[in-house]
Amino acid sequence: MVKAIVAGNYGEGYRLAGEIGAETLGVVEKVFPDGEQYVRISEPEKAKGSKVVVVSTMYPMQDQAFIKLLMLGDALARSQAAMYLAVIPYLAYSRQDKVFMPGEPVSALIVVNTLKAAGFRKLVVVDFHSSSLLSQLNDYIVNVMVSDLLVKTLMSDAERPVILAPDKGALERARFAANSIGVDYDYLVKSRDRVTGEVSYTPRELRVAGRDVIIVDDIVSTGGTIAEASRMLMKQGARRIHVATSHGLLVGNALTRMLDAGVRRIALANTLGVRVDHPLVEYVDVVPRLATVVKEILGSEP
Repeated sequence: MVKAIVAGNYGEGYRLAGEIGAETLGVVEKVFPDGEQYVRISEPEKAKGSKVVVVSTMYPMQDQAFIKLLMLGDALARSQAAMYLAVIPYLAYSRQDKVFMPGEPVSALIVVNTLKAAGFRKLVVVDFHSSSLLSQLNDYIVNVMVSDLLVKTLMSDAERPVILAPDKGALERARFAANSIGVDYDYLVKSRDRVTGEVSYTPRELRVAGRDVIIVDDIVSTGGTIAEASRMLMKQGARRIHVATSHGLLVGNALTRMLDAGVRRIALANTLGVRVDHPLVEYVDVVPRLATVVKEILGSEP
């Protein structure tokens, strides 16, 4: 029988375990007074010879979640699990997917390669940030796209909708969602100051006048990119602005910043260990799609 371990604060992991028909293994977790972590699989004998799915998201407390995953990987290897994979709906550090300035690391590769070294057979991730890294990693990351589910949630009262990516890097997500529901899509031309982090957009005429615009992106952190894009689109005559994002970190006053810039509704996937309670924010359940992918992987493993 397949076993599952739900680590950290991602409560949806228990639903995922149920969807794939897995028995949940208990884990003892604690933090020592000096800040170091401790984990222990309660019944390691049940992991022996079993396929094990570890479910843990990496926000909030990214570093803590990362270390905990590494510890669990080592514990499963020592418990002689037949194989184990990690379902990480939000994989932290994925935005640093290349060297932007001399002296920087490629943080995304550090995270992925370290998890691989810990013995995880595959990583199942929702909307992994970097399409270029996906091809380099030879299918080690199974990328589960959900932008279509998010956009469909916002379509109920949208008039002549058009889907926009906030930059060319997000175009594949916009295309995926647009093709699934048969609407137009386009992208904005964005530049970012790598020292200050400030975002600016190059003026570009888009066919948005009188139309509802749905901005599709994978991560919204401070909301600055979305707010800037929203203001530009409103100047071009957009009717209403909606946002569909897989990972709504919404740090600080991000939500207020976007709403003040004209955003009308926001659809977020339930990929994080925290939620925002606001009437204009709606969460979309992506657990069933994740479960389908995990079952396919388990079925293909000997």
